[in-house]
Amino acid sequence: MDKKILDLINEQMNFEFESAYIYKAMAAYTDDLDLEGFTNWMEQQVTEEINHGEGMKNFLQSVGYKPVYKAIPEPRAEYDSVLDVMKSALEHEKEVTRRITNIAKEANGVDERVRSFIQWYIDEQVEEEETFNKLVTRLERVGDDWHSVYIMDDELGQRPEPTTPAIAE
Repeated sequence: MDKKILDLINEQMNFEFESAYIYKAMAAYTDDLDLEGFTNWMEQQVTEEINHGEGMKNFLQSVGYKPVYKAIPEPRAEYDSVLDVMKSALEHEKEVTRRITNIAKEANGVDERVRSFIQWYIDEQVEEEETFNKLVTRLERVGDDWHSVYIMDDELGQRPEPTTPAIAE
């Protein structure tokens, strides 16, 4: 396997764990606002990102590559609003998509095993961006109407725990 491509997966593995840390900080912010549903939703994102990182670690190990863990930068702790949180999360997911797409491009025609492996993550990013786009749109529509924010909070509190994909087991 191409070491450069495996290094990119290792880098992305670390970024997935960083993503979990970012979502942890967002959950702390929403928890401070007593928005239990938004907090639950963000905590589920944390679990999902850890699962993604674990899936990458497992893939790397399965092909004989020793994963290297790097320091995680301190995440942003303060936001202007719940809308600011969701807009930040959307921008973060767009960066995740850019990075994963780059891995796929690098693997295309070089290593189809990596290309096949990374396809699940590409599909997952479509869902992630769509979800955050919808949440941002809804929050923009309700503006400062806390009654509507609490309705959304209740809905987000119903989010079930994410299932671990086969690739992360």
